[in-house]
Amino acid sequence: LFFLSQLGGDHSRVALLPTELMAPRKAAKAPKVTYDYSGLKEGMRVQAESEGEFHAAEILQVSDSKSRAAKPVKVTYQGYDKVYDEWVGGDRLKCKALKKVQPEIEKRPPLEFNFGYWKIRGLGSIFRMIFEYKGVKYTDNQYETGPKWFDEDKPKILEKNVLANLPYVECGNDCVCQTNACLSYVGSRLRLNGNGNKARLMNEQLLCEIYDVRNAMLELVYPFKTVCRTEAEHNEKAIKHLESNPFKKFEACLEKSGTDYFCDKTLCTADFHIWEMLDQHRLLAEKHKKGDIFADIPKCKAFYDKFRALPQLEKYFASEDYKLPVNNPVAAPYFL
Repeated sequence: LFFLSQLGGDHSRVALLPTELMAPRKAAKAPKVTYDYSGLKEGMRVQAESEGEFHAAEILQVSDSKSRAAKPVKVTYQGYDKVYDEWVGGDRLKCKALKKVQPEIEKRPPLEFNFGYWKIRGLGSIFRMIFEYKGVKYTDNQYETGPKWFDEDKPKILEKNVLANLPYVECGNDCVCQTNACLSYVGSRLRLNGNGNKARLMNEQLLCEIYDVRNAMLELVYPFKTVCRTEAEHNEKAIKHLESNPFKKFEACLEKSGTDYFCDKTLCTADFHIWEMLDQHRLLAEKHKKGDIFADIPKCKAFYDKFRALPQLEKYFASEDYKLPVNNPVAAPYFL
């Protein structure tokens, strides 16, 4: 029973920091500018700055002494007494022979994710679509049997995170479990949590709302949930569920926002979960011959079609991952 209860993944809601409490980003420090003085020679004519203005000047000396590293060039200003001669640095000189040395920018390694979930669509498809959409490198650990997860890999994840569960996401030194926490983390790393406070809040709410829809689906399809103890009960309750229009709230969101996507003008993590549940309900309706689930939700239909046509996801929809069963065959679901 414990194993079966894990097949659908976790039942997380959301684990997010209140966005209004997050500190503003600090501006990045400008890299320190250094200069190559090797092209400067005694007697060269240059422009040198004094009291905010540049004046014609001549180089008297270029020093390689460490004590003069900050101001290695001695200049004399044309038309001025030598009492005004001074040592200056590259920031006060204009000369074609003076070169700025470009600082070496430390390159961050590209993001790479290690992801784990059952070998089904379930919750895994959401993350697979996100990774494909953003074009990031990722390892997709698909668990087909219980022992591979429970006996081999879960103990390793437990060493990193005491909340070990499926799905999990690893990136660098981070290891995150629980679905919505994983989505929040991935969204923050890939900038898919929404642009601005309003969009982020809507994304957080919709992640919870669509999880309610998913939980209702789980109760319909898995016998171990004891909501549908027989296939006859499943057939009856599945039809009622479809007729209740579980996406009417989402249709209202699109009507109010006036955008193609649910939270913003661009995709957020919630969009991926909503699309997956729309697709799963489309398949459920086909199984029960209930016709077009989009008949009363035209804006959801437009969203569904626009998302399905995204060129970034063309590879995913043509892959075997999209053809995986929706639910876990090991648990004998009424709907695969």
